[in-house]
Amino acid sequence: MRKIKKLVATLLAATMVLAMGVTAFAAENDSTALAAGTYTANQNLYKDAACTNTSMGDAAVNDMWADITINADNKTATLVVHTHEIKYLGITGHLGKMVIDGVTGVMATEKVDGVTDYSFTFEGLDASKFYEGCVITGQFTTYVGVMPMSSTGYLKLTGIE
Repeated sequence: MRKIKKLVATLLAATMVLAMGVTAFAAENDSTALAAGTYTANQNLYKDAACTNTSMGDAAVNDMWADITINADNKTATLVVHTHEIKYLGITGHLGKMVIDGVTGVMATEKVDGVTDYSFTFEGLDASKFYEGCVITGQFTTYVGVMPMSSTGYLKLTGIE
């Protein structure tokens, strides 16, 4: 009888721990979702999903910002990634094409103090993918010199305000 009581107590304790873990996880996801509105974020570009190895294109984005608009339906978002020219081995280049979730960013250019700034606008993205510290996978093409280089990259958004 004593063994059964210990077994029941252990099973009840394990069930409570599991239930608390699931509740904490659900609450964490709800608290990180962005509400409808407009935000700015710091941005970095990485070669790996763990965001430990910066990409060559990071120099074009890391001192700029991203604009995020979560639409009123809370299902879609618009992302604008701001970049500028970079120098690599003494050659000037830039990020010239970005594709996120199958959406090709619409590129716009602007001259600021003799330097060309670029922005890429993505519309109709899944709003649930935007939260503090989110990592967005995409195809990023860097134009440095004659040959463009396209590769999978990971855009990390932090400091969202």
